Amino acid sequence: MKKANLSRRDFLRGAAVVGASALFVSCTPAAKPTEVKSTEVIPTTAAPPASGPVTLRFVTNHGEADMPLFTQVIENFKAKDPNIKIDHLDIADGNAFYDSINTQGASKQLPDVWYTRTYDIYAYASKGWTMSLANLIAADAAEVNVADFWPAEVAQMTYKGQLYALPYDFSNIGIYYNKNMFENAGVSLPPASWKWDELASLATKFIKKDNSGNFTNWGMVMYTWDWVFLGLFYGWGGKVFSEDLSSCVINSKENADCLKYFIARRKEGLFPETGATPSGVDPFGAAIIPMSFQGSWATVSERAIIKDKFDFDCTAMPTSNDGKSCINAAGGAWGIAANTKNVEAAWKWNKFLTSTESTNVLISDPLRSIPGRKSSATRWNEVAAKGDLPPKNVQVFSKQMEIANAEVFPTFWKGFENAWNNSVDPLVNGVTDDDPATALKAFEDEVNRLAKQQS
Repeated sequence: MKKANLSRRDFLRGAAVVGASALFVSCTPAAKPTEVKSTEVIPTTAAPPASGPVTLRFVTNHGEADMPLFTQVIENFKAKDPNIKIDHLDIADGNAFYDSINTQGASKQLPDVWYTRTYDIYAYASKGWTMSLANLIAADAAEVNVADFWPAEVAQMTYKGQLYALPYDFSNIGIYYNKNMFENAGVSLPPASWKWDELASLATKFIKKDNSGNFTNWGMVMYTWDWVFLGLFYGWGGKVFSEDLSSCVINSKENADCLKYFIARRKEGLFPETGATPSGVDPFGAAIIPMSFQGSWATVSERAIIKDKFDFDCTAMPTSNDGKSCINAAGGAWGIAANTKNVEAAWKWNKFLTSTESTNVLISDPLRSIPGRKSSATRWNEVAAKGDLPPKNVQVFSKQMEIANAEVFPTFWKGFENAWNNSVDPLVNGVTDDDPATALKAFEDEVNRLAKQQS
């Protein structure tokens, strides 16, 4: 979902696996599950497959650390089907990635297969950029095995009863921490479970100011990604979208209280305001800040940044102070362009790319996140249990999926993102100082205006 050391907040401007058991399913009601009806097939208008060797354009948005993994999968596919060549382009910068996809989508020149996050699927499908996979899945039902996908992610990959993508991963957020900084400061390591007030209290042991009253040290890196922040709103008892996903209902006392809480903690030094830390530097990876609010996908990139500079681990996302889950889940997936001239070849590649074999290579073996296939969970847990690589407690991400919220993202999600980045994100990060309740009212009005334009 990005450049290896890039804040996902940057690329959002353009636009979960269990432990030893299968208790993940218990979180699925929050996902507003959508039934996938194989009888309601949406036909594709793509041209017939070309004869002879085929070259597919394949675009990712990941970064250098993940490239050897994709190279291995491509080589594995080449050995299986040498007549299909994969022309792989990784656009690591998030803004550049979305600019490219939006431009090519408008001109019907999209890559044959590309990275489509679950919060992008409704938008891409509604624009006719990706093709329904219903008829293809029906023909290869045993091989694809939709029952092997997490139900919550199936809901997020479904538009009007049709699957429009196959899964890559399913992600949530935890707290990474620098064990050396804690030990050197004589501070006890974070607990296995906690509440936000407990995290804030622990962070005060690292917060410092200079003689002028300016913060020089903070307790945590805080990323205010919109899809993640939905989980915090849920933890505070709020809602974001209407039940039918037709409108935004974010303007509530519960959500305003949530924003007020994090703004107050930022002013106390829990996390730095925008621009307070060196530009282009991961403050956690550089051992400047002891904790980081970071995703399950970040294990590979954090290892690449940290190397052997210090030992790090992770623990669960805090619950709200009322004990409610603050976790929202979203994932990565792979869609096939409606403009592809090689449906058969693109489908073969997408099936292989999302197979258990490839998911093991891309996700489970490197512990890169939570695999999008349940059948890859065994490998993921085996690798995690070995403890050969930090973070040793990486299994926390699979365990906490049992209490995750998994929102289905509406067709107007792009408008929601843009409004978030223009108003709520600057508010939480100290760029603006508006009243949270007033800001949420304006935000809701703007999002619903955009939603009506789109409908």
